[in-house]
Amino acid sequence: MNRFSYKNIYGSKEYNEFIESKRYVIDDKFLSETENYELPDDFSLEISTYEEERQSKSHKVFISAQKVTLKNADSTIYEYYCYYDHTRPFTEIIHHKNGHRYYPFHIDLYGISFLDVDTLEVYNYIPEGYEHDDKYRCGESFIVTDIHYDRESNLIAYGGCYWASPYDVMVGDFSDPLNFNPYLINIRNIFNCKYSIYFMKWEDNRLYVMCDNEIKSVSVEEIKKLIRKEKYNEKINVR
Repeated sequence: MNRFSYKNIYGSKEYNEFIESKRYVIDDKFLSETENYELPDDFSLEISTYEEERQSKSHKVFISAQKVTLKNADSTIYEYYCYYDHTRPFTEIIHHKNGHRYYPFHIDLYGISFLDVDTLEVYNYIPEGYEHDDKYRCGESFIVTDIHYDRESNLIAYGGCYWASPYDVMVGDFSDPLNFNPYLINIRNIFNCKYSIYFMKWEDNRLYVMCDNEIKSVSVEEIKKLIRKEKYNEKINVR
């Protein structure tokens, strides 16, 4: 693949224009369904999905968006919008080593956002991704589907994939949740997995995964070393 860019495009002119082109669908006349999810610590989610299908001159256009309301004890504490219709809401609250609690969420297919539910500060990250055609706002990057934080090491493992398959596990530094280190290590490459790899657990300063139907593990120190190396390589590439 071409070079990967970790640049955060959230809030850029191009990304904001993309959001504005879809915002109109958040209207009661386009409301499709409303779902509710229970979360730990007396939190809950209310997800309203809006959809419109219309015919352009040459083809059908389908627009979808979700309005997500995070509540605590039935009181609304935060709302956000997701403009990609295949994202699945996270239903966990991360209890961080720093004493704060964080809720992870998606505003797009790519990237990841974290809300400090104690201070209501938020950080949105959408990587520019792989080099791409200028007519697209960003290139392909890792799609996060599940999250596994380790309090002892302050590392975070993301399960997910690049598009549909194979399933991967990526790990990054999560010491500073509202300005987290975006450099991720693909655990598949450590073990040369041929097929999908799945997160199993953090235990005794090691990460355990299921790789090609075998349980394998790597030390926290080795992962941190690889993260530092990835960050250094990125700096060299962008000079």
